[in-house]
Amino acid sequence: MPKNIILILISALIIIAILIWRLVFFNPSPAKFIDIKINNNNYKIELAQNSAQKIKGLSNRDSLCPNCGMLFIFSFETDLPFWMKDTLIPLDMIWLDKTGKVVDLKTATETNSSKLYQNQSPAQYVLELNANEAKKIGLKIGDIIPLPNLSEQ
Repeated sequence: MPKNIILILISALIIIAILIWRLVFFNPSPAKFIDIKINNNNYKIELAQNSAQKIKGLSNRDSLCPNCGMLFIFSFETDLPFWMKDTLIPLDMIWLDKTGKVVDLKTATETNSSKLYQNQSPAQYVLELNANEAKKIGLKIGDIIPLPNLSEQ
């Protein structure tokens, strides 16, 4: 085969691979929200269900409304390290087991940081709220956050 045809084929394959990658990681499905109640406080929670939504998380946002947050949903309980890369909002990270029980919580005040925040007990969900919100509402390890049936979302 002539060199020009090989270069054209390689270029076409690269372009197709880039387009597929962009579709998967930069065009996530529209955000879904749930309403939850934590210690008699109502919250509107955005769901991070697929890889693109989990990768993006709350990064590159300037603010988060007072009673808003994001729930990261995983398939099973495990160690779920999180970081604040490209995240401009100080956050509480609340790890929940499969029943919605709080198994760990940390406040991340270092924005845009690669410092890892790690749960000490296995978790299936991570709830992010504005920093110090957990303390403000008296949330502690062992509390239960009632979650709706997330498989229907």
